[in-house]
Amino acid sequence: METEPIKVLLVEDNAGDARLLREVLSESQGSLFELIHVDRLSEALRALQRDGFSAILLDLSLPDAHGLETIGRLRSAEPVPPIVVLTGLNDEEMALKAVQEGAQDYLVKGQVDGQLLMRSLRYAIQRHRAEAALKQRNRELQVLRSISETVLGSLELKSVLDRILDQAITSGAFDLGNIRLLDAGGETLRVVAARGYRNPDNIARHRALSRTAASAKSRFGDRIFREPCIEENVQTTSGLRTLKKEGVEAVIEVPVRADHEVIGLLQLASRTPRRFKPEEINLLLTIGNQLGLAVQKAQLYEQTRKQAQELEEANRIQADFTAMMAHDLRSPLSNQIAVAEMLKEGLFGAVSEEQKKWLERLKGNAASMVELINDFLDLSKLESGRIDLVLEAVALEKLIDKAVENFEILARDKRIALQRALFAELPEIVGDARRLDQVFTNLLSNAVKFTNEGGTIEVGARLRGEAVEVYVADTGIGIPKDEIGSLFKKYRQTTSGRLSAHKGTGLGLVICKMIVEAHGGAIWVESEEGKGTTFYFTLPARGAKAPGRQETGPEVGGAL
Repeated sequence: METEPIKVLLVEDNAGDARLLREVLSESQGSLFELIHVDRLSEALRALQRDGFSAILLDLSLPDAHGLETIGRLRSAEPVPPIVVLTGLNDEEMALKAVQEGAQDYLVKGQVDGQLLMRSLRYAIQRHRAEAALKQRNRELQVLRSISETVLGSLELKSVLDRILDQAITSGAFDLGNIRLLDAGGETLRVVAARGYRNPDNIARHRALSRTAASAKSRFGDRIFREPCIEENVQTTSGLRTLKKEGVEAVIEVPVRADHEVIGLLQLASRTPRRFKPEEINLLLTIGNQLGLAVQKAQLYEQTRKQAQELEEANRIQADFTAMMAHDLRSPLSNQIAVAEMLKEGLFGAVSEEQKKWLERLKGNAASMVELINDFLDLSKLESGRIDLVLEAVALEKLIDKAVENFEILARDKRIALQRALFAELPEIVGDARRLDQVFTNLLSNAVKFTNEGGTIEVGARLRGEAVEVYVADTGIGIPKDEIGSLFKKYRQTTSGRLSAHKGTGLGLVICKMIVEAHGGAIWVESEEGKGTTFYFTLPARGAKAPGRQETGPEVGGAL
């Protein structure tokens, strides 16, 4: 049995029928009904504004309304309880239309006893509650989906805050609201978004407060940072002066959380009296959590963007410094080489063979320094992204022929067989010929340096799917297996490189990797100590996308 009476509004202009219904309901067992009777639709609408009712018993024939329009006018009230039509019209078509208009049930006078009427009212109330809960849940899901789309769709914090505040206000039909966030120090609350204020000056009156002061001055104390805080009688309570100036009657504040930490507050208010239901509070708590995720994401993006800008600026400064240092170092070294050459040639007087030997060594050391500076300058430009490729159609065969010709004399001096191997006709590529020549120069220089007399070097290329695969293979001393992984790292040389009479900078292969990858290709190496080394790199054929690494090698014997 219900502990409180079920309050029913009876809209009936026939006093006899009203009296009979009151008697019928009073005789029903199992439920206690409180019947409020009015005989006009206008009176019913005023009664709905004054009091809350669990259900309405409605006659369709009234002095100020007739037929189905009566249901429509009643449903204009907000909120409207479930409507059970009780009329003398035994019309099945009318009954169907009444349900379509929003009535929960249609009963005919004279065919209803107390138990049937009681069950009809109870079922109508239960169905109405279930439908209302379903509608509310759908509204909540729509709001949360919209907020999720906002969180995922934008990284600009101000825009995200404004949109989520709009959605939060709409979700509960609030009149105004604001979002306050703690500053970077986590101690001061500041208004970062506001909506619905009649006087913009009132937004400014929500002045920044320290977290300690906010807890001390708020009538909710430190609770505002831990749980929802509600005031349903703003105009009659102490404090809350700014909200009173805005005509607010009820206000709710929920914490904004990220990673279980409170980072701000969401405040929503109504200018009409209201009571906050548990499901409404839970929805606002969820919105507060979603808002926290949005803030966290936007702040992380802003931090990353700022760091990227700082890194870009640092790279620019480094590139400028490198270029300046390279120029300042290369100039005196070039002069040193020229002077050593003139001394060696005897332009300033006769020199002995011993002196020529040391002058040649001086030239060689200076030239190595210039090579180191050039490599370092190239690497700095590539790393900073300040070097642009001059892209054009490139005939790879001609590029390979030129590279081989450039090293023929060095190879002949060491009695190394330098050969080329092109498999079928190669397509054009789009690239920077000068930079690609730099790749061939570095790879061939290493091959000649580490291949003993009588060895073989082969430069080849073939089409592999949508990419051209190029290789430089030698029968030289090879690379220890445990050192292959560090070949393309800055300033890392193999054991053979460190012990070689022709020491390098340790930057050549790093530069090769950057140039190849800038063209959309890949570079890798295969080697076996004592049996030779093969460097591969791929370049997209003209009009093709960049390929991944190809796991196939050249068809040359001892070079693999």
